[in-house]
Amino acid sequence: MKGDQTLNGNCVVPYVVDDPNIAIMAVDSKSRLVYVNGTYLRVMGFKREEIIGRHIEDIVPMTKTTQVLKTGKAEKAYFIPLNGQNTIATCHPVIKEGNIIGVIGRSLFLDMDDAHLVTAMVNKLDDDVRLFREREKHIEQKNNGFSRLIGQNISFKKIKKLAKAISGTDSTVLLTGETGTGKDLFAKAIHLSSPRRQGPFIRVNCAAIPEQLLESELFGYEEGTFTGAIKGGKKGKFEMADHGTIFLDEIGEMPLSMQAKLLVVLQEKEIEPLGSQSQRSKKIDVRIIAATNQKLDEMVIEGRFRQDLYYRLNVINIEIPALRHRKSDIPMLAESIVEKVCHRMETVKYTIDSEVIRVLQNYDWPGNVRELENVLERAIIRAAMEGSTSIQVEHTGELLRKNVLPPLELAPSCQTTDLKNYLQTHEKLMLEEVLHKTRGDKYLASEMLNIHLSALYKKMNKYGLSQKAYS
Repeated sequence: MKGDQTLNGNCVVPYVVDDPNIAIMAVDSKSRLVYVNGTYLRVMGFKREEIIGRHIEDIVPMTKTTQVLKTGKAEKAYFIPLNGQNTIATCHPVIKEGNIIGVIGRSLFLDMDDAHLVTAMVNKLDDDVRLFREREKHIEQKNNGFSRLIGQNISFKKIKKLAKAISGTDSTVLLTGETGTGKDLFAKAIHLSSPRRQGPFIRVNCAAIPEQLLESELFGYEEGTFTGAIKGGKKGKFEMADHGTIFLDEIGEMPLSMQAKLLVVLQEKEIEPLGSQSQRSKKIDVRIIAATNQKLDEMVIEGRFRQDLYYRLNVINIEIPALRHRKSDIPMLAESIVEKVCHRMETVKYTIDSEVIRVLQNYDWPGNVRELENVLERAIIRAAMEGSTSIQVEHTGELLRKNVLPPLELAPSCQTTDLKNYLQTHEKLMLEEVLHKTRGDKYLASEMLNIHLSALYKKMNKYGLSQKAYS
């Protein structure tokens, strides 16, 4: 390196790590060249003494080094012509004691003609990424559509067919059914199968938003409307859903005051943000899908839901059956859920013991499909803790107490009128049955029997039940 390469007191050159295979240059805080390597000179066609000390923009007008000096932020992998040849460069600031004392720039290629090849490769990569995203979106639409609504029950297939049929329309849909039946999945499936599939799908849980915030969440607000309002205002959910679908979940929880305002939106197809000074409404183009687990017709009679809004929402009603009314679908639902959970947890595929299916079908599922998902996920975790890849009855936990024990029949040896002896005999039989089912898991057995673990051990000692016999 030449001694005259440093032009000020804050030397940049010591920060340069020379590389004979990469074009390198450095400038000081005034954008003057203080160092160039041989590769840079060869590419640019200069002699060292011709450019050292000159302003970098005199040599490379399109350089980003001056920008880096101002911002202190690196510029990475940008295209720039050097002596008529395209290359990719990067510039990093040199900071000493909090001050920017210069910039170091490097080309990323020895043979600058390779830039054309890399450019073509980058363009191809962009095309591949775009194609991948399109395929991913297609797969997402397929997976999040009607294919996720699993079931062969006659009633379920009937409403699924209806939902598919009305997907191509803009009619307002009211989804009804118990909590956990999959109303949100139906709403998403209808959207993804509709002409609005390219538009947004906005979900609003009317029960989760405080009444005083619901209007601003739905319709938005202008800047300065209230203390804490975001500068520039905020779009409401309806405006965000423009040209798409808005899903109003738990619509039965909406206050009467908001029901009146929602009715206006349904009738006029326009919204007015809170605090709007111009009083000018915004036209919106949205499809509305509402859902509730309540009986809206009864709420209308009781005065808790507006009749006119009910009629506006109930254009097409789809009532989703409870899981207890389609228990024949439980085996295929369970298989699908386990596969989904295993994929999410990145584990091997778990199998389901046939006895587990019997237990699942004997349960009434007050929480419906959502409860089934929770139970199976917990079962997978319990099986994993034991090093098993098969879900057994004991892994279903709380369901055991309710479903696994068959009705006890009076044993021949128990044909007696002695109540104490009768109860003790059947208590022992029940303990043995549960311990067999849990394979000796005392903690799980105590859960099944709804007794304390210490009480279980006392009873086992009382009846001479070996702790190792069931392992």
